Amino acid sequence: MTPRQKETLDFIRGYWEDNEYAPSYEEIREGINAKSKSSVASLIKKLEERDYIERIPNAARSIRLKIALKVIDPPASREDLPYG
Repeated sequence: MTPRQKETLDFIRGYWEDNEYAPSYEEIREGINAKSKSSVASLIKKLEERDYIERIPNAARSIRLKIALKVIDPPASREDLPYG
């Protein structure tokens, strides 16, 4: 993932967390200071190809994040458990 793609993905994630819906291409453009909506479309396409997001073509605000579950390592020993 390029730094610009990460910036775009982080913006989309933050927008989702704040608003509970996806940003428009114009909002993404403004949020990442892109020069055009076509550059945003290119970034979105790359993120979709890399399986970070999915979208419904020809639908407004249709970007959905594909978030992987975090793997949490178990405690090394019983003493590390909070109720130990």
